[in-house]
Amino acid sequence: MALTQQHIEQIRQCTLFAPLSDAELKQVASHGHLVELNAGQIIFSQGESCHQFYLVQRGMIKLYRLSVDGTEKVMDLAAPKQLFAEAVMFTGKYPLHAAAIEPSTVFAFDCMNFIALLKNNNELCFILMSSMSHCLNGMINEIDRLTLHSGTQRLAEYLLEQVPEGVMQSSCIRLLVPKLVIASRLGIQPETFSRIMARLRSDGMIETHNDTILLKDLDALRCLAACHG
Repeated sequence: MALTQQHIEQIRQCTLFAPLSDAELKQVASHGHLVELNAGQIIFSQGESCHQFYLVQRGMIKLYRLSVDGTEKVMDLAAPKQLFAEAVMFTGKYPLHAAAIEPSTVFAFDCMNFIALLKNNNELCFILMSSMSHCLNGMINEIDRLTLHSGTQRLAEYLLEQVPEGVMQSSCIRLLVPKLVIASRLGIQPETFSRIMARLRSDGMIETHNDTILLKDLDALRCLAACHG
């Protein structure tokens, strides 16, 4: 689907595209299009040549790898207004699989056209480098969590990350992705994930109802997330 002026205004809200002039933004849009995705639909596969990068308009995208036995490991999730695969335009091949978790819509942008813009826009280069640096820091933090934190700590941290800023005592949150995907993202086996959730319920820290979770004791969860050993 070709991009309209309304789509262009949505794209402008993304930090990466903020320094572009109206003419440059229209150039990006002229080489971009909107992709409608069904739940489970694959966007690209690991090892495929990279010709496009993406911005999520609605829905949720998972970035994952498959083990030799077919086990899926979710490496990252992309929500609305988030980019994915933007750094891959310099490597030539996608290092991960990408698929829609739910019905989703993404903007797809041509890599070569964007690289041409980078050659003439220093500010855009710095913003892209900042985005790539943020991704690298995220990967380092991910390694730290997976190697130094227990599964219970990682789940407590994840739940706390869903709490709106400024909330101190209790909070009701809704899980936006399936629990199996969350477990994979946190590096926890599904059965272990269920046991940890059951223990948090029995300890009075949470109450659950389908995909809604009441975090009853945020202080206890914070202590659990910060606990070492």
